[in-house]
Amino acid sequence: MIRKKIAILFLLSSFVFTINCSNRCKCDPCTDDQYTGHSFMFTKPVTLTLPMKHAAWHNIVHHRHGDMQAAVQLVGFYQDSIPQKKTARYFLFDHKDCLIVRGDNDPHYKDRDIRAEWIGLPSDFSGGFTICPEQRQVGFFVELNQKIGKFFEDPSFFENMWFSLTIPFVAVENNINIRQFDIQNPGTGDGPRDILEAFNQEEWRNAKIGGKHSDVQMAYIKFMLGSTYMSDNNFEIAYYSQFLLSTAEGRCTEHIFDTFVGTNGHHGMGAGVNFQIVLNRDNDDRYDVCAFLDLEHLFLFRNKHYRTLDIKGKPWSRYMQFNQINRGSDLKLHGVNVLNREMRVRPYSFVDFTVGLRTKVHSLEVEIGYGIWGHGDEKLELVCPFPEIYGIAGTPDGDEPRTASASTIGNQADNDKDSEDNNIFVPIKTEDLCLLESVPGSRRSIHHCPITAAARSSINHRVHLALCKHHVGTKRDATFGAGAFYEIPQRNSSLKLWGLWAKVAASF
Repeated sequence: MIRKKIAILFLLSSFVFTINCSNRCKCDPCTDDQYTGHSFMFTKPVTLTLPMKHAAWHNIVHHRHGDMQAAVQLVGFYQDSIPQKKTARYFLFDHKDCLIVRGDNDPHYKDRDIRAEWIGLPSDFSGGFTICPEQRQVGFFVELNQKIGKFFEDPSFFENMWFSLTIPFVAVENNINIRQFDIQNPGTGDGPRDILEAFNQEEWRNAKIGGKHSDVQMAYIKFMLGSTYMSDNNFEIAYYSQFLLSTAEGRCTEHIFDTFVGTNGHHGMGAGVNFQIVLNRDNDDRYDVCAFLDLEHLFLFRNKHYRTLDIKGKPWSRYMQFNQINRGSDLKLHGVNVLNREMRVRPYSFVDFTVGLRTKVHSLEVEIGYGIWGHGDEKLELVCPFPEIYGIAGTPDGDEPRTASASTIGNQADNDKDSEDNNIFVPIKTEDLCLLESVPGSRRSIHHCPITAAARSSINHRVHLALCKHHVGTKRDATFGAGAFYEIPQRNSSLKLWGLWAKVAASF
């Protein structure tokens, strides 16, 4: 009777947590309920897939045999993305799936998204492009788990405590898949000839669009300290604390969909809990039906990265041209170089929640579950104030540099003038950039505009299936397992994913 009450309470709490988590992570109001115009996306590390770690492994660490009272698991994994149009809108602007580029001398120049001259194309150029971001991650991780009581003569205090060490190696490949169409009047001089070349100019040091990029690194080293509070007749309760030391450098400026491994250079700490209860009334040797719940929280510490910013109210202003005060009027600077700044980046919390059923028939275990993985918005802060020496390039008029601060990525406005119709230089100031700023006299923060250089909040809904074969010996246990998962993002700030894993684990 007590176990039945525990089971009902367990299922109700799981349901309430799922609904509550989904309600608290709703999108900011915007058109089509999606984000747009961003230069950076935090793609989900495959190593943060909770079912991949715990499936079958719980049978080893909570019921271990062996003289050393230790256990080890080796897991190989593969994760791939599924193309979605809404993913392109995250990087493009105005919630569009494709953008039109035309020069000032094209007869249909008013019907354009990007002014060709801003990106170095001829004044009579015309064409369009779209993108289709995709990513693959493949690798493996090794986890060693050791019972602490093994090293003490009187292990009463440490009897159920253990520590764990996890080391993953990951290869990541990103491809933004830029495709151009309807190209007319391509360039013939020293400048770019078409859209593909325009967004990959050698002079651009940041925010390029195009190409396939890959990276292979050890993602991090994760230490865990935990305790198994219950492990009896398939009833399991365990808690652990974790500290993650990133060993991979953060990379996120040269291309808007560049690769990074693990947590993008952020260290972190957090905690997790594992629950499992038996649901069937007769706990015999034929089969057991168990409900499980796994919850893990990871807080990532701030770090310094370079990000390419935009100007408030001017989507993709990073691709416009700029002038510098007291420099020649013929010297045009690329916005991707001017607006790329060192930032303090705060990713804050990542949460992974999984609930499901496990059916055990003799040594065979089948697991099916539903989960949520998500994180909040990144917060950005300039390391140094933005130098007020740059302005949006205007039409040349004499030897002095001119600015046209009313310009957008689609059009170049008239030169800035004072009340007496004299040309003036209007510089870009720190407050003109899309950043998170504080309300005067308050600790609250507000968004003055979409922070296009920051990763936006994301929720992934996941279903998974796992199958494992477990062997119980007198001195050691062993298990072999495999599984698959499928993830659907609630927003376009994350990729639609599927993946596979296989593992072998043993205690000794």
